[in-house]
Amino acid sequence: MPEQHHTTKEKEIVYLQPAFPCDGKEDEIDLLDLWNVLWQGKWLIALVVSVSILAAAGLAFFYLPVTYKSEAVLLETKQDGSALAGLSGLIGNLPIPSDLSGGNQTSILSFLESRTLKERLITKYNLLPILYKDIWDPNNKKWLVDEPEQAPTLVKTLQSKKLDEIFEVISDKTTGLTTISWVDQSPAFCKEMLDRVIAELNFFLDNEYISSARKEREFVEHRLALATKDLEYWERQVPTEQTTLAQITREHLAAQTVYTELRKQLELARISEAKENISFKVLDAPFAPETPFKPKKILIVLLAATGSFFFAVFLVFFLQFVKNLKAREREKTVARGE
Repeated sequence: MPEQHHTTKEKEIVYLQPAFPCDGKEDEIDLLDLWNVLWQGKWLIALVVSVSILAAAGLAFFYLPVTYKSEAVLLETKQDGSALAGLSGLIGNLPIPSDLSGGNQTSILSFLESRTLKERLITKYNLLPILYKDIWDPNNKKWLVDEPEQAPTLVKTLQSKKLDEIFEVISDKTTGLTTISWVDQSPAFCKEMLDRVIAELNFFLDNEYISSARKEREFVEHRLALATKDLEYWERQVPTEQTTLAQITREHLAAQTVYTELRKQLELARISEAKENISFKVLDAPFAPETPFKPKKILIVLLAATGSFFFAVFLVFFLQFVKNLKAREREKTVARGE
């Protein structure tokens, strides 16, 4: 048999260098190199931070307008249930349905956040020049615009919600408190505008707010006035050939019954209206602030210092990276020239 030759492959052992040195010296060298780069660029860092701090301080202390903020806290009051408890027995004896439990009150928040209030404030107190003071010429009393169509209007202001930048309404559902605030460059004007907002709210609740109970009370009063006239008419009638005593008695009794029932309904409507009446108390009255609200000068300077420091560090490393690239290119050029 032919001799079989077995070929054996020698195993090749490859030694790989570890990706990271085990002794940690390379990390120490890298950190030392980073520190050296920062130390070499310390003057650039100091220059960038100093310029940024000076620019931020000049902007905060001399350029940005100083504004003030006044606040007022309102508490919506509800009808005390104990005031109606004494009437429950009396109303319960009436032969008509009654309900003293009360419905949900319409919060004053709905009016404070309404477009109606904003429209009144803007038009009644001429707030357009204040909202757009950058394009208003107070000396000549005109808008600094190229075309008349570019001038601010009430509708544009409402659509852009310009007033929301200075007038804010915050409601706390937990405590039931409503906080209103006004921001302006004049402390006295901030207080004055909040007083005007509270006055507008009072006027609305006293003269314009109509609850369902009030509508019912007005309807019952109208019907009661007609029933009173009808009752008085039959009380003055005497029997004639056309109208018998029996007919007069019957109509008088019917008119008396309608009158009595309407009187009961009127009392219920009045109680219901008082129960649904909306009112509020001013817990914290508006004030003329003494401490500026904006700008936050110290905060602006600190943010500028922090941001410029990180930017300067990045700039130093970037310049060093560019420097290293140029050095490598020169080495390659020299190597090719040899």
